[in-house]
Amino acid sequence: MPPAVRARLWSRLRDAREPKPAWHQRPAFWGLAASAVALALVVFWMRAPSARSLGGLELARASADLKVREDAAGVEIQEGEAALMDVARGITLRNQGPLVVRREPSGVRLVRGRAEFAVDHRQPGAPPAVVLVSGGAIEVMGTRFTVEERGAGGAVTLHEGAIAFRRRSGSVVPVRVGQTLEWPVAEPAEPALREPVPPEPERPQPLATPSTKAASSRAPSTPVRAPSAEDVLRELEVLRGRHEFEQAARYLEESMRKQPVATRERLSFELGSLLTYQLKDAQRACAHWARHEQQFRRGHYAEAVQRARGTLSCEGER
Repeated sequence: MPPAVRARLWSRLRDAREPKPAWHQRPAFWGLAASAVALALVVFWMRAPSARSLGGLELARASADLKVREDAAGVEIQEGEAALMDVARGITLRNQGPLVVRREPSGVRLVRGRAEFAVDHRQPGAPPAVVLVSGGAIEVMGTRFTVEERGAGGAVTLHEGAIAFRRRSGSVVPVRVGQTLEWPVAEPAEPALREPVPPEPERPQPLATPSTKAASSRAPSTPVRAPSAEDVLRELEVLRGRHEFEQAARYLEESMRKQPVATRERLSFELGSLLTYQLKDAQRACAHWARHEQQFRRGHYAEAVQRARGTLSCEGER
């Protein structure tokens, strides 16, 4: 056999014996695989749900029983708990029961309900964050506070930091930690100009007469003053801020017994709100609301009480 023919035969036999690379070891396979993975990632990120936005506010956290809707008035939380964020302004609010809130060009407006606000600290010279309410605006440089809006009035309690309440007239009322400010805030009255009163002629002092009885050596005892409603509400907000809701409820029950009827309604309403929205104790809350309505018929919080009873599905709801 000629040498050239023999060389070609050996070359073909050698090629037949050597194993060819598997299909998954070829470079073309890895190129196709990388392209498929990249395409799958793109599709995943496109279909992944983004943070839900409600009326321009980002829903950062929501309970399983959250019921919320949007309408012309704003974002209405009907049931459950949620944390809403105005990312651009650094404002976070957490509802404490049903509320309506709306994002506006100048700030976040609490239309109705109760919420705890937390605001990121502002740099020196930066404009304050603004929470709008019926009686004016709350200007914040970074703090934590609770706001309750009742439509025609409301209240704000400062837990930490510093805030200022700006009336509609433009005048400003500073609020310190632990203080509660209610609105509408009465404007300071202008001092009236009075004509100078001529001084009264001095009367001769009567001569001192010796006392027939010796003065008692014991000073009269000073009665212990019950805490005012403002003191009770300040302590209540501290307990709420610590999430010590059961202790707050017991504190309110004890404090109500020492308050006059004129201030007892507010404390009774706060106790019912605690039982309804924080402790979520339907039995105690329904019993309390029934007593509240019997004692304070057509009270200041009648609509809020009815909403709470509806949330709890209390028997005998009107």
